[in-house]
Amino acid sequence: MQPPPRRAEPPRIPPATRALERAAEERKTYLRSREGLESRSVVRGLILLALLVLIASMFRAGIGRVFVPGWWRL
Repeated sequence: MQPPPRRAEPPRIPPATRALERAAEERKTYLRSREGLESRSVVRGLILLALLVLIASMFRAGIGRVFVPGWWRL
């Protein structure tokens, strides 16, 4: 009688090399810098959108009603 066939071992992850660790660290640094750029871009976009809405509403209301004579002396 023969013993049952053995199954192959599951694949093992090879140990990390210095180059792999360095690449992972560079990727983390890159992603952190991109997050900072993205958040600044979002803030700039929201400010620009708010200014456009403000200017459009001022023109819709009429410049004469927004800037009444003597408004700068308040």
